[in-house]
Amino acid sequence: MKKILLSVAVVAALSLASCGNKNADKATTTTEQEVATEQGDKYTVNLTESNVTWKVGHKGGLNPRYGTLTLTAGDIAIDANGLNAGSYTVDMASIKADRASVDADEDVAKLEGHLKSPDFFDVEKNPTVDFKITKVEDFDAAKHTSTIAGANKIVSGNLTILGKTVNITFPAKVTVENGKAVMDASFIADRTEWGLVFGTTDKESGAALNPADWAISKDMEIGIHLVADKVNE
Repeated sequence: MKKILLSVAVVAALSLASCGNKNADKATTTTEQEVATEQGDKYTVNLTESNVTWKVGHKGGLNPRYGTLTLTAGDIAIDANGLNAGSYTVDMASIKADRASVDADEDVAKLEGHLKSPDFFDVEKNPTVDFKITKVEDFDAAKHTSTIAGANKIVSGNLTILGKTVNITFPAKVTVENGKAVMDASFIADRTEWGLVFGTTDKESGAALNPADWAISKDMEIGIHLVADKVNE
């Protein structure tokens, strides 16, 4: 199966945001898990219709920067119970900042360059981010909550950023109709779990800063709109 690299992170890359965003779910994380085995029909990710968004807030959640990332490959598996496996790849060199999120006197290209630099995603050494599904469960309104209208699945997967893999779990809405599968999710995670520590340590000593002194929020918001077409064999 092809990979669907995110990133996240990403991932976020990927989508980054300030803590408490009412339009995104708080993801949970754990150590790397075994990747799920495909069952049922294969669907190939439509790279034109799919997209990943990112958002990150500055100190106190002010002046958030946001933008997009491009998927380069991916596929998922669907059986009678719905989504059960899959992976996708995100091209980190494709990271774009939305002009509307940047101050009028700020150079968008400079911001994008900074995000690609070793301070953040170090794109030259880490050109992609990837996400591999490890488990999919049904969303239970009695014990789960989500900002995604119609959320019906809880998706877990290994998200790899900067070469570090962390398993992440979040709610999603997955629909399958007329040979097309769509997954929508928006979640927040702590970027420092993947080694994205810029702004959290003293530049000279390397010592950790008090979170109250961080210039950039530790929280990253990743938005996923994944569209996949059934493979006719």
